[in-house]
Amino acid sequence: MSRSAPSVAAARGEGASAPASLARRSVVAAGAGNALEFYDFAIFASLTPVISQLFFPSGDPLAAILSTLALFAVGFVMRPVGAIVFGRLADRHGRRIPLAVAVLIMGVSTVLIGVMPTYAEAGVVAPLLLCVARLLQGLSVGGEFGTSASFLVEHAPPHRRGLYGSYAFFSSTAGSVIGAFVVLVLTISMSTEALHGWGWRVPFLLGFPLLVIGLYLRYRIAESPEFEQVKAENARSASPLRTLFAEHGRAFLTVIGICVGFNIAASTVQAFVLTYIRSVIGLSAVEALTTVVIATTVGVAMVPVFGHLSDRYGRKPVLVLACVLTVLLAYPSLLVIGLQGFGPALLGQLILWVPVAAFGGAIPALFAELFPTQVRASGFGIGYGFGSAIFAGSAPFVATLLIDLTGYTLAPAWYMTAAGLVTLTVVVFSASVARRPAAAT
Repeated sequence: MSRSAPSVAAARGEGASAPASLARRSVVAAGAGNALEFYDFAIFASLTPVISQLFFPSGDPLAAILSTLALFAVGFVMRPVGAIVFGRLADRHGRRIPLAVAVLIMGVSTVLIGVMPTYAEAGVVAPLLLCVARLLQGLSVGGEFGTSASFLVEHAPPHRRGLYGSYAFFSSTAGSVIGAFVVLVLTISMSTEALHGWGWRVPFLLGFPLLVIGLYLRYRIAESPEFEQVKAENARSASPLRTLFAEHGRAFLTVIGICVGFNIAASTVQAFVLTYIRSVIGLSAVEALTTVVIATTVGVAMVPVFGHLSDRYGRKPVLVLACVLTVLLAYPSLLVIGLQGFGPALLGQLILWVPVAAFGGAIPALFAELFPTQVRASGFGIGYGFGSAIFAGSAPFVATLLIDLTGYTLAPAWYMTAAGLVTLTVVVFSASVARRPAAAT
């Protein structure tokens, strides 16, 4: 075979997949980092009512919650920056180093939140320090998800890219389950005074052992076989960013368009619903957290199923299903939650998790397949980073603001429905989404 043939295959991400044992280790290593990244986001969301009182004291409880949700959004602002920095590094020098550095930054900043002073102890300095920590975490997540998902897909057999890619969202959501569970245990076992006094710090400090585990696993992983092939063929792009926007602008915009529906729906069920159930519906902290843990556990179990379905039937049918379900189920899910009580709160979340799991199962492989190996981490990461910053980070804030402005507790459903319609339009009319996964061999 001529020298040019491997180069073309490498450029398209069609190189040989990793051996099975190596691929399994890669899934574990990438998953551990993803779990750490989103463990923090989960505990921050779960502790929003507590953090709002400790760092943003106000006579208006809703104003304090809005301030905390705005800070939650700040963590997303740095995602595109992290994607640019880490994506370029991953496309030029390999996936291993960015993955290790990303998990290190997240672990350190998570632990720092656990030891920083509150407003009562340091005044305005406290929310400023919290803001800095959130910016560092956003930088880390921005460099993490696109690189780790690309890494997973590049280790997968061609006919299992959807399944392998789905573990990126599966592991991140598993981290969310762990975070919510830790907060639930503390809430049950501690008095309100203890939780507000020092107990809230414990979940952040527990990020340290996850940091050690994540670093150890990622230190031992092998480089992506597809990147190694590109490197051996000397086919790396001298400027991944320039190549990305000059040659793959349409794919980049497709990623952002799909992120509209996915990020708004996912952020609503993962970050907003807990505050919604407690503040609007009136469930106790223990009941609300229990429903979140159960619903998220069921939701995360569905993600690989949809990843497998995207391998079997194609990415586009699964994404169309996800969009349609987002449009159809947004209002019913909040309506059921509004019936009040433990059962309706749990059922409403489970309803909304179905389209979110469908999105999470299909998009990692799709986003990776939209770009050649030379710019994959940059294209995936930056597109997803901008989508997350604009839509996921603002979703809890916008949802809460809609309720405040309209006085209608189901108003957030309008936002999810509109987002689902936007993404459905992108999926239906984007030719690049129609590409079917490689046939099983």
